[in-house]
Amino acid sequence: MKKFFLATVVCLLAAFNMQAQEGKWGIGLNLGYGTEVSKAFLGGRVLYDINDQFDVVGSFNRYFKEHELKYWDINADFHWNAIRQDQFEFYPLVGLSYLHGKAGKWDEGWFGVNLGVGIMFNLNSHWVIGAEAKGQIMSDSQFVPMVSAMYRF
Repeated sequence: MKKFFLATVVCLLAAFNMQAQEGKWGIGLNLGYGTEVSKAFLGGRVLYDINDQFDVVGSFNRYFKEHELKYWDINADFHWNAIRQDQFEFYPLVGLSYLHGKAGKWDEGWFGVNLGVGIMFNLNSHWVIGAEAKGQIMSDSQFVPMVSAMYRF
C-alpha cells in the first residue's frame, strides 16, 4: 500500500509540475491487458508535449485483482511523433517499466524496457483517444495492448 501511495504521489507531483511549464500537457485513463499477468488493468496517465515531435508519458496501471493475487505497474515512455497531423498522431515508443506482483507472502518486482507503437486521434482541441501496443521486456516479458482517453490542456 505504501508503494501504491508513493507512485500516486509521484504521478500527481509530475502533473502539477508540468502544469506550471509552457507547452501542452494532458491527463487521462488507460484500459488494457497484460499477457503474462493474464489480467486487464485500469490506470492513469500524464502526457507532456516537449515539442511537436516528442512527448513524455508517465502512467500507473492497477491490474484487476484475482483472489489474493495483485499486480500494478508504472511506466515512463518517450514518444516520437513520426506522423503528426491535425486529426491524429502515430508514434513509436521506448521507455522504462516496473511491474510488481504480490500474493500472500510472495512479493516480487521486475524492471523492464518498453518498446511499441501507438496512435492518438484528436477528437477536438482538447479530447484525445488512443491505442497502444507495447512489449514490456523483462525476465517475464509481456505484450500490453491498451486504449486510452485523455484531456489535453
